[in-house]
Amino acid sequence: MIFGKDLSGRIQVLLSGKNIFAVTDSNVVKLYPELFNPERTCILEPGESQKNWTSVLDICAFLKASGADRQSKLVAVGGGVVGDTAGFAASVYMRGIPWSLVPTTLLAQCDSSIGGKTGINFNNLKNILGTFHFPEQVYLSAHFIKTLDDREFICGIGEVLKTACLSEEIFKFVLDNEKAVFAKDGTTLERVVELCAEFKHSITTRDPREKTGLRKILNYGHTVGHAFETADRQRLSHGEYILHGMRVENRIAGDVINPAFFVESERLFSAALGGKKPAFDPDTAAAAAESDKKNESGKISMIAVIKPGEHKEIFFTKKEFRWKLREAMESV
Repeated sequence: MIFGKDLSGRIQVLLSGKNIFAVTDSNVVKLYPELFNPERTCILEPGESQKNWTSVLDICAFLKASGADRQSKLVAVGGGVVGDTAGFAASVYMRGIPWSLVPTTLLAQCDSSIGGKTGINFNNLKNILGTFHFPEQVYLSAHFIKTLDDREFICGIGEVLKTACLSEEIFKFVLDNEKAVFAKDGTTLERVVELCAEFKHSITTRDPREKTGLRKILNYGHTVGHAFETADRQRLSHGEYILHGMRVENRIAGDVINPAFFVESERLFSAALGGKKPAFDPDTAAAAAESDKKNESGKISMIAVIKPGEHKEIFFTKKEFRWKLREAMESV
């Protein structure tokens, strides 16, 4: 990982290299046209709806038409949708070509760009198709965050707070710098990105392909969050769903949670969401959770955070999860 306040120069050098091809979306091109060679760039439309087979095939068709071979390299420049989709395409084009990542959103810099996961949505299920294909480099440049609108920023804050809840050090940093974080202070956010990225990297390098179970802790907020995202057909940002998911999962976990942590985390989640409550259909969300790829032996898996840095995996029968989900949503 390469960190910096403004890595524009290094990114331009990367993208101008021999046999290099880029994937981005139309929003990023409008904001940073100087980065791209139009003849060597595949431009997707923005949004979660583009994270599908059609986009993967479009990228592969672009690579083939442009003469890309097994020695070519792909660079994904954009948010999580661009990174996940382009990474998936890189993993299957000619059985896999090298790639690098330039994440341009707070969410992607703190989370989706780290760990080698690629994926697309299929049959209205989140990330149900994917591969592990690790990028050669990830360029984490803080200057991109300045151009994010409020919604994209809050989307990233969702994953920042998730990571903070998993690390005592990061949780303390966020609490100590709460006003600066929410005010988008550049220096503070640069440090937040570094802390979150290094934490996730430390987890994923010890469990690169989810074999030891350690990497499961990164699913905190995602059992319910992904269920909400599917039930609501992705009308909100991913980070908003994760914020709602963490609030509800803390209630589902019930008595195992440290009371002080519950109060502090609840205040942070509520502040990020502007006080909004999860207005989703609980039965539709429960049905979506039943199809989650994290489930084991017919039971629904969920990560419970007891306090920052302390967590455990808990399981529920489908029937048990349904009534706990409804009860938790009503209590928010």
